[in-house]
Amino acid sequence: MKLLKYGLIAALLLIGVAMLFAGGAQEEGPITLTFMVHEADLPKEFVDKWNAANPDINLVRVEQNFEKWVADAMVGTAPDIRQLGQGSDVPYYARRGLFLDITDYLKKSDVIKMDDIDPLGNSSYQWDGKVSGKGSWYGLTKDYNNVGALTYNTEMFAKAGIAKLSKTQPITYQEEMYELGKKLTEKDASGNVMTWGYEIAGSWVPFFASDMAYAEGISFYADELTSVMNNESKMRNIWKYWARFMKEDISSNVRNPAAGWTGSAFQSDRVAMVQMGYWYGAQLQENPGFNEKYAWAPTPILRKGSKRFTNTLGATGTVIYSKTKYPDQAFKVFEWYTAGEYGIHRAKTGWGLPAVFSLRKYLPEDNEFNKSRKDIAFDDAKYFVPWQATTLMPSSLWAGAWGAGIDEYVKGEINADAFVDRFFAYLNEELQAGKEELGL
Repeated sequence: MKLLKYGLIAALLLIGVAMLFAGGAQEEGPITLTFMVHEADLPKEFVDKWNAANPDINLVRVEQNFEKWVADAMVGTAPDIRQLGQGSDVPYYARRGLFLDITDYLKKSDVIKMDDIDPLGNSSYQWDGKVSGKGSWYGLTKDYNNVGALTYNTEMFAKAGIAKLSKTQPITYQEEMYELGKKLTEKDASGNVMTWGYEIAGSWVPFFASDMAYAEGISFYADELTSVMNNESKMRNIWKYWARFMKEDISSNVRNPAAGWTGSAFQSDRVAMVQMGYWYGAQLQENPGFNEKYAWAPTPILRKGSKRFTNTLGATGTVIYSKTKYPDQAFKVFEWYTAGEYGIHRAKTGWGLPAVFSLRKYLPEDNEFNKSRKDIAFDDAKYFVPWQATTLMPSSLWAGAWGAGIDEYVKGEINADAFVDRFFAYLNEELQAGKEELGL
């Protein structure tokens, strides 16, 4: 999906180069702020609590809708505050003038101290015009996760005669994870999958592929503009590695589809092993016996002897629209959500690693399950690098590129090289559109 279809150029013309910062003229009296965020990440009870405690600011939650947000940006009426799915998209939006630079607000904040911000999880929300992790701040994570960490079903491992994985030494992608996935996959006499050995979470392939590319010392892209996909053999082989999980029925596919999303399939004993990270542990505690049934292992490395790399997807976080009429009030909500009452509540639930150091003390450690996932998460965090995103297109377009040929590859209508060719062609078209949009 190209953002050009939603009139982003028109939005930029309306926004121009002037952004509304603190100190501008603002209306007196109660104002209304809209926050575009999933209800699960801002329940009604907390909206009600905010409104009861802040009669001068009426907070209204609206459901996530990317297309609507862009359309509203065209006329200058996008929601004041927005949840961003991947912080690695910050440069894409900041380059187009859509997010408020909150650096000065953070410097003056009594709730979020600059030296309290955890750089391991938040670096993707900084951008200096060229490089992520430096320069101005355009938001912070609501919390972050080591998305590559393995969660596995110990009962399925035992049934297959596989020992529990180390909590400190990562397995390898090339020599071990693929083989484990094959061994853990079970089919009935008709060839229907009863249990998948491994399931890929949604559209997360590019994030894991990025870790592998760093370990190989290569880039997704063939040029410094990150505008053409790298067609050299090592890079192609990484994409082929991930495609074969689906091709060989190790993961769900068009031939053997899963009934629900990755997490529900794992919780329903249809999958033996997933990579979703620390946050998923909070959901797993809904299952009886979770403390014995499920276990954790660090993010895999490429091969034996490889350096460790992992990432956060850029981490889901919170940003403020550059044309909000009420930047002061929007930042006040931002503080409350990130490190105030709601931030404390979120940390206590164990759904993610908090954006600020001072909230780490609230993370649950009441059993071995919670302790091990926390220890592994902070160990993985030592090796975080930004995944290889580009400012020419948002991360959401990678899923469409992957879907452009994976079903045909699974069904045997094209081979692995044709699949990668189609994947690259889709992405190169989107990258070219991004160049044209920016006049490069």
